Amino acid sequence: MLLLDALALNLERRPDAPLYRQIYDGLAAGIIGGAIKPGERLPSTRDLAQALGVSRNTIMLAFEQLTAEGYLEGLSGSGTYVSREPPAELVEKEAPRINPAIRAAGSLERAFDIGGGLANVPATLRYMRRPVPFRSNFPALDAFPVHLWAKLAADLYRRLDADTANHLMGEGDPQGYGPLREAIAEHVALGRGIACTAANVIIFAGAQQAVDLACRLLLMPGDEVVCEDPGYDGVYASVIATGGVPVPVPVDEEGLDIAMAERKTPGARLAYVSPSKQFPLGMALSLERRHQLVDWANRTNSWILEDDYDSEFRYSGRPLPSLYGIDRGARVIYLGTFSKTLFPALRLGFAIVPTTLIEAFVSARTVVGRYSPILEQVLVARFMTEGHFASHVRKMRKLYSQRQAHLLCAVEGRLGEWLTVTPTDTGMEVIARLAPGLSGRALSKAAAERGLEVMPISSLARETDVDDRVTLGFSAFTTEQIDEGIGRLRSVLMAMRA
Repeated sequence: MLLLDALALNLERRPDAPLYRQIYDGLAAGIIGGAIKPGERLPSTRDLAQALGVSRNTIMLAFEQLTAEGYLEGLSGSGTYVSREPPAELVEKEAPRINPAIRAAGSLERAFDIGGGLANVPATLRYMRRPVPFRSNFPALDAFPVHLWAKLAADLYRRLDADTANHLMGEGDPQGYGPLREAIAEHVALGRGIACTAANVIIFAGAQQAVDLACRLLLMPGDEVVCEDPGYDGVYASVIATGGVPVPVPVDEEGLDIAMAERKTPGARLAYVSPSKQFPLGMALSLERRHQLVDWANRTNSWILEDDYDSEFRYSGRPLPSLYGIDRGARVIYLGTFSKTLFPALRLGFAIVPTTLIEAFVSARTVVGRYSPILEQVLVARFMTEGHFASHVRKMRKLYSQRQAHLLCAVEGRLGEWLTVTPTDTGMEVIARLAPGLSGRALSKAAAERGLEVMPISSLARETDVDDRVTLGFSAFTTEQIDEGIGRLRSVLMAMRA
């Protein structure tokens, strides 16, 4: 019989699987797998029993079970057929409709898969909490003043009398804890030349939340957004999630190509830039282009998101003026974070917004998480107002400079035939250019198998070919860890060349 040939039923007399059950399993698998089609007529129980060499009662038991479960249906005087409507549990339920950009923004698999860069990195490495060489943009937790932080926290809790507890353990201000906003306003005035007040500062759960909320507020479906290429993937996801259209614009030695941006998207509503240190290539946006970008925003009534994610760690020279400072707070939203200067788990960032946007941003902040945890904000405020923050940043700047110098020396001495490294004036990682014939994607995958984290720049590129470059972070690692990591990376490169 064709049916039996298709199913290849090979019955065995086993105490753990009676014959009727083996026949049931074979027919059910054939129906589920499509070998037996809906509406198809099955042979009679007598014919099947004869073909399989079993009793008719055995076949009838299997048919009765299949009919009871909805696989088969009997038509009086006509025979037994496969049900045209399969059992409910077999019907593939429609997947919930989820915005793909939101899924992408929160997916490490997606973040590691852009451009095919790290799609095959072992999950144990992706989700590793302890940083491994050479993770980028990660602070030196080994040098964080934990005991001082604990002392401030203990002192805060000791002073929680009834009145203070009601104030600090009740509802928070969606805009953020007042003294922290005042401390931030003073900090950016001294360090970035930004003239603002605490009223312009809004506290967020990290800079990404501020990016996402800005996109929701400022974009309408179809609005185009200038995005650096290569560039931060979080802004691409937020733009798409709000119905906007991210437009990748290349960067060169002066940063974002403003003229190219105007040609590619003359009607752009928003531009996202990291001018102090372009992420991930590392150059600063030139002064001329800063003025060009601010002029563009004012001419077109567009907005600029200025992501200043690590400008505190500058090792030589004076930083260029911020876009917010040049623009005097008209069309620029300035973003900052404590994840790099203090520690990532704090999940505190901030935005400095033009006065015209304050009410809209604060209202939206009540919808997006209401407010950040108050006690953490109080701790950061004390850390800043008592001078600990400035002292910590100075110490980290010195430490990171030393760790960068050690990394550069180690790379030149042990990896020079495979890659060259460009020192950075700002930040927590350097760019390494690979020798001809080597791929950043391939190196990243091979390094991950040895427990190293080397990010290929191509993982953040859309239209720009940068597969000859990777980032090497240094800030989170001692000189011993750097040396050990360089040794493993050397073995990886030797194997790739072989």
